[in-house]
Amino acid sequence: MRYESKVDWWIPALVFGGLSVATGDWISEGEDEWGDGLVLLIAWAISIGVFFHTYYELRPDILFIRCGPFWRSIAISDIQSVEPTRNPLASMALSLDRLAIKVRFGRGVMISPRHQDRFLQDLAKKRAPRGPNCHERTG
Repeated sequence: MRYESKVDWWIPALVFGGLSVATGDWISEGEDEWGDGLVLLIAWAISIGVFFHTYYELRPDILFIRCGPFWRSIAISDIQSVEPTRNPLASMALSLDRLAIKVRFGRGVMISPRHQDRFLQDLAKKRAPRGPNCHERTG
């Protein structure tokens, strides 16, 4: 199942507002600083990609996280806990209404699915014990 990211109104306002000011400043200078223009073009492309391609997918055994050109896969069996947070640190989330995912190995991640309750219910179903060793707890 795929879950789109929740987006706080101020995040795109801040990002695209800043890029607009920087672009306007670059244009108004009238100098041939094409290196600066290239950097701005790349920043615009990445920012647009992030805002149009941030989502989370629960695949059979994987939580796939996409944030523009960046992605990460986490084995569902490696998820130790999922807790609500408003931590403002950089993450693959477009809202401060986040879920902090702690994993068994490596760094955790924060995500912001638009429908957190549905995401948590679906994740709980995937983490539920299955098979002959169903008394064993995963996660």
